[in-house]
Amino acid sequence: MRIPDIAYFDIFKKYDRIRQEELERYNLEAASGKKLLKPSDDPVNFVRALRYKELNKNIETYLRNSDLVLTKLEAAESTMGTIVNTGEALRVKIVQILNTGVITDDEAKALKDYFLKMKDYIINQANISIGEDYLFGGVKSKTAPFTADGTYQGETEETTAPISKGVELNTTYNGAEYMGVNYASGKILLVDVIDTIVNAIDSGNLDQLNNMTINVDLDNTGTTQQMKILDAFDAGLSKIMEHRSQIGSQIATLNDLKTQNESLKLKFTNLVSEMEDADYSEVIMNLQKSQTAYQALLVAISNTKDLSLLNFLK
Repeated sequence: MRIPDIAYFDIFKKYDRIRQEELERYNLEAASGKKLLKPSDDPVNFVRALRYKELNKNIETYLRNSDLVLTKLEAAESTMGTIVNTGEALRVKIVQILNTGVITDDEAKALKDYFLKMKDYIINQANISIGEDYLFGGVKSKTAPFTADGTYQGETEETTAPISKGVELNTTYNGAEYMGVNYASGKILLVDVIDTIVNAIDSGNLDQLNNMTINVDLDNTGTTQQMKILDAFDAGLSKIMEHRSQIGSQIATLNDLKTQNESLKLKFTNLVSEMEDADYSEVIMNLQKSQTAYQALLVAISNTKDLSLLNFLK
């Protein structure tokens, strides 16, 4: 029985399409390095890969925020450390002036100049900025948080940035709390103490310093407490040290979470690679096999297209 030409044509057309699709597939895999080219290739792994990519995008955002937040935290911690060191040096001078009693005019002038310079230094440090953003002004980050006399004019509300799921850390700080502002006067308490000492030097009442007191409200309770000069200074310095310690803890937390996020990003990237990336050696081998099969198909077509029953008649 003779097979009609149309049957040969349909068979050859079918296998030609199959071989062409295989060649296109393996060429695309070789060019892109991916074995998941469309959802229908492997719906489950395609969805899983999309999920891991989305998780990695979130982690990348956390890592970018971590770098920003770490810069702000380290600057804030360094600044507060400088103020603490200055405060400790100031305390030595305060103890000295409280125990000295009567001093000469020249000594008084030298001490006054020293205290005023330290006051300006503390205020300048409290007004530190990174770029155009002041660190210790809360959400009011475009204006210097402290005036020239040490009065706080920033906001109590702070800005934060997410560094991990459910974890946010400060990018600006409530200067009233971090710098130990005396809510009774609105000034940094250390500055309040310096002003009191300078006023005593100007009035010649240094012998009364041991009995002088300052109205202090460090917790914004609306209730003031009368404290002696040295006690008030220690309270203000302790407040700054306490918040500096909190910043140090935040830095440690951030570094731990950053390491964890970097590890998760690497893990998810490897999982996506396992699902999507093609094995080049396998792809090349399959491509060569498909090329060989396609060439064999072309030869078969060439050899059969001219067949005739007359070829078998003797």
